[in-house]
Amino acid sequence: MYHLLSVSSAMLISFLIGLLFAAMCAIVGRQKGYSTALCILLGFFGRLICLLILILLPDRMQEQYESDHLKQELSSLRQRMAELEQALEPTPAPEPAAPAADPQAAPPKRPPDAPAVFPARTEEVIACPRCGRHQKGNRDSCYACGLPFQYEHE
Repeated sequence: MYHLLSVSSAMLISFLIGLLFAAMCAIVGRQKGYSTALCILLGFFGRLICLLILILLPDRMQEQYESDHLKQELSSLRQRMAELEQALEPTPAPEPAAPAADPQAAPPKRPPDAPAVFPARTEEVIACPRCGRHQKGNRDSCYACGLPFQYEHE
């Protein structure tokens, strides 16, 4: 009789330890973003092994937070870039009132598709005469509007 009581006590203690590990696994798993039900099941049957595995697994909640934070920061940077590009766009110059009496004094207008002429290629930043976008002065054409660039010394 004493032997049966001892076995049932051991089973009860084993069951309670299983519940304790299931609860601990559920808490750790929920904090890390894993399925609570699965953590309870594994904690009850796997006990210490499951708890150690859950502790060592990556924190999915932290990864999700970092991912959301990076997406928000990227969106903010894109919006700021759009604002800066709008600020860099040249404002149209006011139209002159009336042409001067001497028509030869005004420089001849170039056609809209004529290439822009620069003195020489340079690593400095230049503005496209058509769209006003800033870019290095060694390009063959504007990256934004496609206006061809020519250089006098070539």
